[in-house]
Amino acid sequence: MKRLLVTAILGASASVGCDAKQNFHSPEWTLSRMLDQPRYEPYGQSAFFDDGRAMRKPVDSTISREAVLGTPLHDDGIDYGHYADRFPFPVTLALLEEGRLEFEIVCATCHGVLGDGDSPVAAKMQLRKPPSLLTEDIASFPPGRVYRVVTVGYGLMPACDYQLTADERWAVVAYLKVLERSQVAKVSDLPPDLRAELQRQAP
Repeated sequence: MKRLLVTAILGASASVGCDAKQNFHSPEWTLSRMLDQPRYEPYGQSAFFDDGRAMRKPVDSTISREAVLGTPLHDDGIDYGHYADRFPFPVTLALLEEGRLEFEIVCATCHGVLGDGDSPVAAKMQLRKPPSLLTEDIASFPPGRVYRVVTVGYGLMPACDYQLTADERWAVVAYLKVLERSQVAKVSDLPPDLRAELQRQAP
């Protein structure tokens, strides 16, 4: 055992003491091919192909690596690298009604029908209760950020992309924005015809 250890030490010493110049020598012909590789320049000519062009036409349906797949605004809630502050399609009454239905089925279980975090499920969540969606900080989120939270989840909140399609998620976001505004709206914010109707219905 001692003899093997001494031999290893002597071998290591010898390798350290070798002349560094021995490590620099002309590469073998198999390696020199890697140093000088014949190639075609862009837009160059080639005698190999029948059309004489070195550059080949991309295969049909090829997608450039610089291309953006899908629609970032619709699919990801991102608009030019930031959370979108707009919707990918017009917000209509039909869209808001769809959003209300989906919100009450998927979201209200934890966040409450009004989005205020008051629900039977939330009352039993001792670790971390679902927040009210009516607070100023959450209400200030742009639509794209809310869409991302609904899509991928946040904290203990699971992702909802398996429950809701992209269009349904946008409908929920649209309804939530209306719901947030309705809970803090003043009578003076209503159009004149709605104010008059409200006064007629008042006791």
